[in-house]
Amino acid sequence: HLRILFSSDGVNFKESDEFPPLFGQGTYESYGIEDCRVSQIQDTYYLTYTMVSPKGVGVGLKTTTNWKDFTSHGMIFSPHNKDCALFEEKVNGRYYAFHRPSSPELGGNYMWIAESPDGIHWGNHKCIARTRANAFDSARLGAGAAPIKTEKGWLAIYHGADHKHRYCLGALLLDLNDPSKVISRSQTPIMEPEEIYEKEGFFGEVIFTNGHVVDGDEIHMYYGASDEYMALATLSITQILNTLS
Repeated sequence: HLRILFSSDGVNFKESDEFPPLFGQGTYESYGIEDCRVSQIQDTYYLTYTMVSPKGVGVGLKTTTNWKDFTSHGMIFSPHNKDCALFEEKVNGRYYAFHRPSSPELGGNYMWIAESPDGIHWGNHKCIARTRANAFDSARLGAGAAPIKTEKGWLAIYHGADHKHRYCLGALLLDLNDPSKVISRSQTPIMEPEEIYEKEGFFGEVIFTNGHVVDGDEIHMYYGASDEYMALATLSITQILNTLS
């Protein structure tokens, strides 16, 4: 299930009884909901999350304007799919979103992009990033939070894992007018498990981000560590862009 937390400083968080948890509902969420990304488009928050059931793993969508009343839009990407993050503004009048279909027999766990006229019905799917042999993202990769608009393009932080299930973070730079065009990509991780709480835990050697807050050149990035802890890191947009090739 999903829980809503509040903070006045971005570091110390608490819950409120006025905002109850969100639990899975119906056939396609019978095993629960997880891995939520939140994108704000004007006054509406779009929650894309993983729906899990015996029928498979897909992407669900909920919207809200007040975090108390939610509209459920059902499954927007059918199984097997996850790691969906919406762009926080339209591009040429269209909504854009990352997603990660899985096809282990033919293809792989790659990062895709799709577009939509309304944020609910998606098409024109394109694969924008594949796994790379002997790299930190050799086994699978998928989107983190909503991409960040910069003067040089859309900056997308993503997670990549190798065949030992070690998760690191990389970055993609996408064309501002056509986000399906990749300008550059990390050759080495922009962040990797180093601290003890990132290397040891329920599932060690894992860092995995779904959300961030951008303040000028700084990205305050919230991420899961070892599938057990929540952590905060501060990154520089300029420094990340300088590492891409």
